[in-house]
Amino acid sequence: MNDKFLQDFLKTGLFDIGDSDERLKWLQSSIVDLQKNFEEDYSLLPKHTLVALDPNISDSEPVMIETETIITTHWKALRGKYTEMPRNIIRGVIINSLNNVGSADPLAARIIYLTALNFFPYAKLNSEKHLVEGMLNSLGEFSEKNATAEWSLIEEEPSLKLGTLKVPGFKVGAVTLDDSNLSEALKVAARHSPEGYQQHAHSQQWGDHFSKNATPAITQLITDGIASLAKTLDATSLESSLNKFFSDFKKTLDANLKTSFSSLTAVERRSKLLWWKETLYSPSQKRSYRGLDKILLPILMSEDLNFQVPEITPISVDYLLRDTLFLLNDQKDDSISFTSYLSEIVKEGNKTILKPYFENTEEADGRISITNFISLLVNDRISVSSFKERTGIDANEQITFGELSVVVLHDLLTQRLITE
Repeated sequence: MNDKFLQDFLKTGLFDIGDSDERLKWLQSSIVDLQKNFEEDYSLLPKHTLVALDPNISDSEPVMIETETIITTHWKALRGKYTEMPRNIIRGVIINSLNNVGSADPLAARIIYLTALNFFPYAKLNSEKHLVEGMLNSLGEFSEKNATAEWSLIEEEPSLKLGTLKVPGFKVGAVTLDDSNLSEALKVAARHSPEGYQQHAHSQQWGDHFSKNATPAITQLITDGIASLAKTLDATSLESSLNKFFSDFKKTLDANLKTSFSSLTAVERRSKLLWWKETLYSPSQKRSYRGLDKILLPILMSEDLNFQVPEITPISVDYLLRDTLFLLNDQKDDSISFTSYLSEIVKEGNKTILKPYFENTEEADGRISITNFISLLVNDRISVSSFKERTGIDANEQITFGELSVVVLHDLLTQRLITE
């Protein structure tokens, strides 16, 4: 647990536990319990992030109620001290848990960072703002480092590094032959045959006699010699050494192939994105973005880009999206209120175009993201008037088309990250 972050959070004065070490331990235990929940299910991260960043979150928010239940398993007299829902204590536990899980895993860090980045400009934070901003910057740097590595070109020239084949303890012993039997057999073979044949007088018959008696002895001598040699060889040692050598060879070869493939993949990704920007072609609409209503472009372009990049992307992709949209809008990045924008996209023609992009929308209770709200809106499950209640953002807040496109992209990438 990051106790320093918790101590810094307590110093903000957001909530006061006094000098009670016991209460501090209760908070620490609550943070650990909630962190475990996050580690088991990353889909909890976005909603908890949105709730934690809103000091004015409703007391009826499910995340608040669930987190209070976790805290009261340790701090049983919590409501005895705080008759109303202790919003700041609950938010403090959530923020600390988010920081812990995000600091340990770049995937969690990316989910928290992308979610928070969309809401943070509209969050009405108090004394904790500086601390939360520092946490998000830290998680952003952590996740960006991981994303950059995924997209980087490997400049190092691949090389196979092979060790020397060694067979430990492998020795060939001396071969001993008993030649006494061979000597006796050769003597017998060299004598006159029982039929009285001699070497010079009857060469053919004597040769048959000699080979018949000498061959078995020579054969036996060679067989005994080979058997003696085989006993000195350890087949298991030789087999293990060869297996280890080729196993190490395979690992080295796989590593080099992976490095080469990663570089090729990175080049291909960049080429596709540049081609997308240059052609201004919508793969989903199968036509140029220039022929589409500009009110739809932030959503359509984000959806198209989402299908062209992996879920782990560097922040530079955001700028590619914004710049492409900037070119389409005659190098303007106009601002629009959320009310005005949402009212435009629910017009029948626009809604018809957008609906296919949000076919698998699932309605959830409590706080939701901007993109989730848009999804519910175009599917006629929610009204524009509930925007503030569901997202925590005032509907009169202004947002540029470029910012909105990045918000949608972040939400789409986050959804992919939590389903991996």
